[in-house]
Amino acid sequence: MDGVDTPAKPKAQVDAEPGGIADIAVKNGDLVLQIEHANASLDVTLHSFRVSTTALKAKSKYFERLLEAGRFGEGQQIISQHETLLKKFDSLALTPAAELPVVRIEDLGRISAVKSIRPLLTDFLLILHDQDTQATPPVSNLANLAIVADRFDALDAVKLHVRRKKVLRALDAKTQPKQDASLSEERVRQRLLVGLMLDHAPWVDKYSARLITKGWVGQESELEDPLWWDLPNRIEEELMLRRASILETIQSIQTHFLAQYSSRTRQCRLGYDSSPECDSFQFGEMVRFYLRAGTLRLENTIVGLPPSSSSSPEDPSSAYDGDIHLLLDRLKQIPEYQVDRNHSHCGIRTKLVPFVDLVSAAVQQAGICGDCWAEDRHAHAWLGAKRPLKWRKQGDGVNLRGPEHGRRHASVREFFLAGEKDWS
Repeated sequence: MDGVDTPAKPKAQVDAEPGGIADIAVKNGDLVLQIEHANASLDVTLHSFRVSTTALKAKSKYFERLLEAGRFGEGQQIISQHETLLKKFDSLALTPAAELPVVRIEDLGRISAVKSIRPLLTDFLLILHDQDTQATPPVSNLANLAIVADRFDALDAVKLHVRRKKVLRALDAKTQPKQDASLSEERVRQRLLVGLMLDHAPWVDKYSARLITKGWVGQESELEDPLWWDLPNRIEEELMLRRASILETIQSIQTHFLAQYSSRTRQCRLGYDSSPECDSFQFGEMVRFYLRAGTLRLENTIVGLPPSSSSSPEDPSSAYDGDIHLLLDRLKQIPEYQVDRNHSHCGIRTKLVPFVDLVSAAVQQAGICGDCWAEDRHAHAWLGAKRPLKWRKQGDGVNLRGPEHGRRHASVREFFLAGEKDWS
């Protein structure tokens, strides 16, 4: 059901009075909430709900401020109208919805285009009134619900509802591993947004890492795009920095060996049989492999590139935008070259693969830890963190198995953020 974009319908039917006013608060409804929404075609629709001011103020800080007496005009006006209605009907519960005070809302937040906004609003208001909704909505609906809840400062109510109904656990149970692995970028982003907004750490861990490794960050979004295309609280920048730092680290390995074999320092270590010919052979084969793998490009610098070529997809400055795991696997395919049968241990493979394995293991822990992010995002973030000047293979290492995951995160961050890597 993850591919369905239509908002979920509530489990219980919500009746509407004549005039199209849906009865959310049956016994104590004392206010009509009118919500205006423009769809993708810019057609404006108006949806009305009979609700309880007590429930709204208890679950939404936005409504608590809006309806507070004396703070805004709406609050004082509602109190005055209630006093008048009590004289006429003795009870607000007996008052026809058409005569109740009205509050009009226009902005719902950056939700996606849906066929009808009414089911989504119904679900949201039912949650604020402690009533049940559909047990397991599609992830797209849940993401829209979280966006609306954030807009009205009512995320805590939705979090409690989702946990009580075990919604996220049910969604995971319905998603087979093969389906999860093939989720589109939009589906991954929706799950990450839900994980962040509803404090579901497993989804934050898994899907932030997927955005980083798949290359699904750093793209421009439009203002009318749903919020998951422009993740809030600088998450997009955080993911971009983590990916860029990983790519820089991978490139530093390649740069290290190119520098070693092109230097005057002899790399061949066979005593009397060591030879510059072996180093030259290894250097040539290494360059040829990198060129075939697409991780290295040779260019002329005598004339240079024309200015217009800077925007070309072939621009050497363009960063790798593919899957980082595939890139690492590609580098591990380098053969064990040898100039002759006596130089069986001079090749680059035995030196390079352990470094690639180290990066691969560290990449597994380069996503955003949901628990740490919720507890102290500033301490866990890579953005704004002090970059170490240098990381050394001998001495610094990378703590990937320590008992305290906070220290593991810090070690991985220092490894990838270090301005210089010493692989010798």
